[in-house]
Amino acid sequence: MAKVDGALLKAARERVFMSREELAEALALNVGVVVGLEASERTEVRENLAEELAQILFVSRSELTSHPAPPEPVRVDLRPEDLPYEV
Repeated sequence: MAKVDGALLKAARERVFMSREELAEALALNVGVVVGLEASERTEVRENLAEELAQILFVSRSELTSHPAPPEPVRVDLRPEDLPYEV
């Protein structure tokens, strides 16, 4: 089983200008399944469905299953002299 992130799935679908209905048709699924997948934070799906989604949307499986690492936290203890430029 693979865990698909709904927000990542929706973003990938929108990047290729595909409607939910078109994606559902390409997968031979009911559009309600696509709507449900996109509405969920993490949904477990069959491995072959995850592969099909990735192929249809021209992304890697990891782009549908994981978020990129969060940015480094901003240091609040910086002083003007610590900055790499003049203020």
